[in-house]
Order: sequence, then structure tokens, then C-alpha cells
Amino acid sequence: MCARLRSGPVLFGPAVACIRKLTRVTSSARAIAPQPAVADGRRPARSGPDGFLARHPAFGLGAFVLGALIFGLLAINVRTHGPLLGWDEPIDQALHAFATHNSRLGFDAMRFSGTLGREAALGITVLLGLVFLWKRYWRELSMLLIGVLGGNGWFEVLSHFFARHRPVFSDPLNPPLPGPGFPSGHSMTTVLLYGLILYLLLPRLTSRRWRLLAALDAALIILLVGFSRLYMGDHYPTDVLAGYSFGLAWGALVYTGVELFQQRWTARRRKAAGGSILTNA
Repeated sequence: MCARLRSGPVLFGPAVACIRKLTRVTSSARAIAPQPAVADGRRPARSGPDGFLARHPAFGLGAFVLGALIFGLLAINVRTHGPLLGWDEPIDQALHAFATHNSRLGFDAMRFSGTLGREAALGITVLLGLVFLWKRYWRELSMLLIGVLGGNGWFEVLSHFFARHRPVFSDPLNPPLPGPGFPSGHSMTTVLLYGLILYLLLPRLTSRRWRLLAALDAALIILLVGFSRLYMGDHYPTDVLAGYSFGLAWGALVYTGVELFQQRWTARRRKAAGGSILTNA
């Protein structure tokens, strides 16, 4: 999801190159960050400078409230068969009619796009988790595990709670997926994973051009995965919007909370280390 790295298309940059870029710039930032002195000589846990959400938690709170309100509105409509659901069937039928007359290339492109929200996303999550664990990047690892994996846990809970059926067609493009469809797990995962990668990478990019490309890259992947779920007939539009909104709310809550916890934990360690040095002196 990185901005273009020497070669490769903007939208589908190599995942390994993205992770190398992310870890390289994170290492550089940590190298210049002040480390607390430890009196007993033990190697201190790595902690980088405070992130944006730690310095400005109001932005995280605002994103959480916005995502929660949108998801709540959609959830109420699903439970009560509200008016917002009236758009679901016409949009799905129109997209299905278009998809059935489209080329095989378009079908394969949409099917591949869907993997960015499940199979490819799982691979990137595992690879990032191993890199963060190896590098001892505890803040980033906590964000990844609680945010992305926790979001998948919420998907299982919410989908079975609402138990909304998936779209039904007389001539489906694919065999119907098992299980309920509200909210869309693919859409939720893209917001949580690629949003996190963008959040960690964006402050490290020095050029405004690269920051813009990275943001567009993330937005395109998120939108493309959501559209692929509609194109393949696996979800209603409200399912996709619910996945986006819940992912925004959960990600904002987790990422802001982890950064605030890390900020306070680091401050306590530095204070304790300073007091220990003064005592020994």
C-alpha cells in the first residue's frame, strides 16, 4: 500500500517492498528518539516518538464518533427494515446485470481485488506481525493484533447477531458464500489494515507528493475491495458501508488507545529511570 517504490503500479505495489519501507523509516525515527536510561543496565524496550493520535486524541475521538454514528444508523435500518435498505436491491440488481455481461477479464480483476480484503490481507497481517515482533515494535504490534485481528473477531459477533442474508440471484456469478453478510468483513479489514499501514507510514514520508500518493493508494484499495464485494454479488451496499464505518470506529478507538497507553507508559519509565539515576548519584 506504499506510495510508488521505484517500480510497480501505484495501486498494487509489492507487499514486501512496502513492509521494508515501513520498517526502515520506523527504525530511523526510533534511532533518533530519546531512550530512557536504565540503572541496572538492562536493554530498555523500544519506544518511538509519540504518534499523531497520542498528541491529538480529539481526532481519534471524532473518527470513532463518526464511524459509530454511521454504523448505528445502518444497524437500526437493518434491524427494523428501514428506508435506507430500499436502495440495496436496485443497486445490486443493476451491478449484477452489468457484471453478467462484462468480460471475463473484469470478473477476474474483481475477484482478485476481493482477495486484498481477505487472503492477501491475512498474508500482509502475518508478515507485518512477524516483522514487528522481530524488531520489538510493541506499539505497532499491539495496533495490528488488537485492531485488525480484533476487528475480525467483531465481524463474527456482529454478523451472527444481525444474521442478515446475502443477496440472492437466479444466475449468480459465484456460489453463494456461507454465513450472514452484515457488516462486510472484507470492507472492515481493509479500513483497519491499510488504514493502519498508511497511518504508520504517512508521517515518515518527507515529500508531499509521496504522502498524497500513499493516501490515494490506500483509498483506492479500500474502495476497490468494497466495490468488488458488490460486483461479485456477495453483499448489499449497506453491508459494505457498515464494514467501513465499524472499521473506522474500531480502528480509531484502538489506535488512539494504544498510543495514549504507550505515551503514558513511556513517561512513567522515563520518570522512574530519572529518579533511579538521582538516587544513585
